[in-house]
Amino acid sequence: MKLTTIYYFLTSSRSFSIHIVFTISAIYYVSVAQLNALELVLIGTILELTVFICEIPTGLFADFFGRKKSFILGTVIIGSAHLLEGSIPEFWAIALASMLWGIGWTFISGSEEAWIADELENQALERVFLKGAQWRSIGSFLGIIMSVVLALFLSVQLAIILAGAFLILIAIISLYIVPETNYIPVSIKQVSPFSQMKSTLPEGWAQIKQQTTLRSIVWITLFIGLASEGFDRLSGAHFIEGFHLDEEKAIYWFGALFAVAYILNIVLLKWIELYVKKDYARLLGLLNSLLVLCLIGFAYSGNFLLAVLFYWLISALRETNEPLLAVMINTRLPANGRATTLSMFGQVDALGQIAGGPLIGFIALYTSVTHGIAATAIFFLPVVWLSLKMRNKTRHRM
Repeated sequence: MKLTTIYYFLTSSRSFSIHIVFTISAIYYVSVAQLNALELVLIGTILELTVFICEIPTGLFADFFGRKKSFILGTVIIGSAHLLEGSIPEFWAIALASMLWGIGWTFISGSEEAWIADELENQALERVFLKGAQWRSIGSFLGIIMSVVLALFLSVQLAIILAGAFLILIAIISLYIVPETNYIPVSIKQVSPFSQMKSTLPEGWAQIKQQTTLRSIVWITLFIGLASEGFDRLSGAHFIEGFHLDEEKAIYWFGALFAVAYILNIVLLKWIELYVKKDYARLLGLLNSLLVLCLIGFAYSGNFLLAVLFYWLISALRETNEPLLAVMINTRLPANGRATTLSMFGQVDALGQIAGGPLIGFIALYTSVTHGIAATAIFFLPVVWLSLKMRNKTRHRM
């Protein structure tokens, strides 16, 4: 099996499983587990804090013990988290599952990209990462459909349990089909792993500091994180409260919102793959400029269908940031210590989400949900400026 085929299988099948849970989790938390508003917020906080704390240690694990071991272990942990939360509909179990999910995701974050970059020896990474993002969107779209089917014919709770079991099956399959031939350990010196890890962190930051583009991407990642948590938490409330959707209508509309958003993202990523050549910084700036306008339109639109259209555009545009940044980062990093350095970007994103979520929530609490969503657009303005500035510096060096 080709390396790229394996990579597309891993990323799409995991997105399929995760989005079975993601689509119906709000219904499960409120209707089955009967969590209150405070408990819902705490679950998100626990997740982001876990990601923030674990990004670097798990990145070091991938660099010292292998990228394959890291993302397989992470897949098992996420699968176990869904088995736990689906089996016990109580706050403590869901909170523990949220922590496990965060740990599992940090084992995957960076390690899978580092694995395929190593195996392909940095060849055609732009096409592979963009194509991988398209496959993730396809997997997510199919997962949304499957979640509705399983919830209707079985139950919301059983759908979550089956998704967890499928993730563990993916991990088992990965043990047999994933090769790892170009992995280079961070160090071959006969010293303790702790000593090696202490030296790896400064080396990772040194790689970032040495390149203006990577320094800019650190700030871009932070501002995207600041905006993301607020929008994710408030967009659903904006539809339900702002347009008075009852529970049954909300279920159907949320399924449609997620499904169409991923179709649009697939189309957008395909266009980028076919027609955009190398100038990713400029594209990043232009797409986030559109994102700012769409966020403001979504926040203040009084028409339901217009708000739905803005939501679809926002979702499609946001999903392009990750693959574009992945291309720009991975093509500038050496193989040695790559996963650790990538995890640093993940930690910056988690830090942004930890800080941005409560900040946007505070604005929404004391003004309105509408103003809270509009405030997220402000965080994307530095992303636009940094992207275009980064593009100009790159062009002047040519």
